[in-house]
Amino acid sequence: MQSAVRGVLIDVSGTVHVGDKLIPGAANALERLRSSGVPFRFCTNTTQSSGDSLASHLRKLGLDVHREEIFTSLSACRQLVQTRGLRPLLILEPDAQREFEGIIHSEPYDSVVVGLSPSNFHYDMVGDRKTRLRPSPAPYTTGTTAIAAKNESELLNKAFRLLVESKSTTKPATLIAVHRAKYFADKDEGRLSLGPGGFVEALEYASGVKAHVVGKPQRAFFELAIQSMGLDHYLPSSSTPSASSSMPSSSHSSLASGIVMIGDDVEQDLGGGAAELGLIRYLVRTGKYRAKDEERDAHGGLDGTFADFGAVVDHILSTLQK
Repeated sequence: MQSAVRGVLIDVSGTVHVGDKLIPGAANALERLRSSGVPFRFCTNTTQSSGDSLASHLRKLGLDVHREEIFTSLSACRQLVQTRGLRPLLILEPDAQREFEGIIHSEPYDSVVVGLSPSNFHYDMVGDRKTRLRPSPAPYTTGTTAIAAKNESELLNKAFRLLVESKSTTKPATLIAVHRAKYFADKDEGRLSLGPGGFVEALEYASGVKAHVVGKPQRAFFELAIQSMGLDHYLPSSSTPSASSSMPSSSHSSLASGIVMIGDDVEQDLGGGAAELGLIRYLVRTGKYRAKDEERDAHGGLDGTFADFGAVVDHILSTLQK
C-alpha cells in the first residue's frame, strides 16, 4: 500500500514540455497541484541552459513556475565542484556555464565537467592541419551559436588529454558527468536525439577514468531535491544528503515515505536512486516514452503508468481526497 503523498518531484523535458511545445493540459495540472498545497520541485537533468533560463523558458510556454521550484543536475554539479574546490574544464553550452559563475574554470584544470553540449560534441583535428572531421551542426542546437574558436571546438579531445596525461601525476583529473542519459525527446516532433551518455562513455573508455555522475538517477540527487522541498525528515534516517556524494548509497534498509517521482524515462527518471529510496514512481507516455517502456523497469515494477502529466496529477489529487 502506498504512503500518503507528501511531495512531488517532476521531470521537465518530455514530461511537461517537448522543445517549444507544452504537453497539453500541463499548465492546468500544475495549477491544480499547486492549489492542493502539496510541495513540488521540477527535478531535471536539463543541461543546455541555466536554471534561470529554464524557468524563463517554461514561463514563456505558459507554466507558472518560480525559479526556486526548479532543482537541476547543474545545481548539484556546482555544489560538488564547489565542495571539492575543483577547477573544471566545462564542456557545457555557454548559457549552462552561468551556473558556475563565481567558480574559477580556467587553466590549469584539475577536472572535466560534461553535460549536453551540441556545440562541443564533435571532433576537430588538432595541430596545424587544416582538414577537420566534423559532422553537420547538430539539429537540436537551440539558438546557441556554435563555438567556433579552435581552442573551444577541441574541448572533447582537450578533456581526453587532460584525463590521460594527469593519470601519472599526484593529482589525477576528475571526470564529472552532469548526467549520462542515452537520448532525449527533441523539439522536432519528439524524435529522439543523442544525449551526453555516449560522449561520457567515450571519454571513460578512451581515458580509463570512471566518471562521477551527479544527476538523475543518482540517489544523492533525489535526496538533495527532496531536501530542497523541506521534506528531508521523510528521507531514510541513514541518508545524509550531500553534494559531495556522487554515487548511490548501498543502503536499502529504509525508504523515503510519500514522495512521488513523475517522468518519461524509466531508467533516468524512475530507476537508480528513485527506486532505492522507495519513491512512488509514475511513468508518463509522453516525451521519450516508447511502447512497453514500463516493462523495462528493473526494480520490481512501477507504481503506475499514465497518459500524461495531467493524468498523474488527477490521480494524486484523487488519493488526497480519500
